[in-house]
Amino acid sequence: MKRLAFLGLAALCIAAVETAYDKTNFSSAGRVYQPVPTGHVVGKDNVPGAGLHHAGERCDNCHKKGGLAEAYLWTASGTLYADRAGTQVLPGGEIILQDREGNVISLTANAAGNFWTNAPIASNPYAVASHGGITEPLYEIGVDYLKPADPTDPRTWIYKAWVRNGTSIRPMVTIAPVGSATGNYMSCNMHHNPKGSRGALWVSPEPALPSYPARGLKYTKHIAPILNGKCVPCHIPGSTMTRLVTKSDLGTPSTSIDYSQGLDLINYRGSDTGGIVKRGVRSVVNTTNPEQSLMLQKTLPGAWHGGGAFWDQSSPDYLALKQWIAEGARNNLYSSSQRSLNLLLSD
Repeated sequence: MKRLAFLGLAALCIAAVETAYDKTNFSSAGRVYQPVPTGHVVGKDNVPGAGLHHAGERCDNCHKKGGLAEAYLWTASGTLYADRAGTQVLPGGEIILQDREGNVISLTANAAGNFWTNAPIASNPYAVASHGGITEPLYEIGVDYLKPADPTDPRTWIYKAWVRNGTSIRPMVTIAPVGSATGNYMSCNMHHNPKGSRGALWVSPEPALPSYPARGLKYTKHIAPILNGKCVPCHIPGSTMTRLVTKSDLGTPSTSIDYSQGLDLINYRGSDTGGIVKRGVRSVVNTTNPEQSLMLQKTLPGAWHGGGAFWDQSSPDYLALKQWIAEGARNNLYSSSQRSLNLLLSD
């Protein structure tokens, strides 16, 4: 089957499409809907050692060339949590990486939530990317980008990743490099930590709140915590384009994608940030037929969603969203005095 190209939200199908994943589609667009690899031994690439220190901190602060732990350079490392806020680590959770050659790397988090490996990650010499954000000159020389970069350059070691805990799976939407412009190797904690804008690296089927009322759900009190926990940071205001990493990202059409699909789930009615207009929460609910709401259909197992499945139809978060939509999907954002009066009258 031909490689999947980027499609607009209106054209997206709900059912997953069977695709052959190989070198030809190792890009953000080509792998955005790729299911988690299976058939490997869980934790097969763990490296011996206690590793109970500095949970949540950047591993490459020490595990780098010239660092205090230069003798232990990890190709991948970090801390896995049970929640995006990073309040609870997740021992035993699995971190899965796949490189351009199809090699699967599997790690499990230890008692401190930490994981690390020195397993090699294959090079794509036509991809020289940096965790710093802006891609370096994609290839070493030439306006036509015909000369490959040095395959020993860790900025050419790129991967797709997933985190899994039982049946709960969260995929990484983008294709990322191991190396950075500073020469450091990859630490998930450089971006995914409790204090960062992306939040902690996490996976869990647990609901956003301990309980929900049977009726009278409020957007700010009950619904926003679900959206903030599950849908952010992908569906946010402003630019959410993947950076140029692979050669196909420079082609026409580009394999760089807007991983928010033009949807802002922080703002009820959407946003216009720097001229980038995005639809809001209200655009993906169907108050006439709540179960047909895109917000719910896209996030069930088997749906075609780059962020993966969040719940099933019996999950508390799903039922809360469904009830809120059935009640009219109202937005209860008021001024402080109006909010106080509303709560007094309705609670």
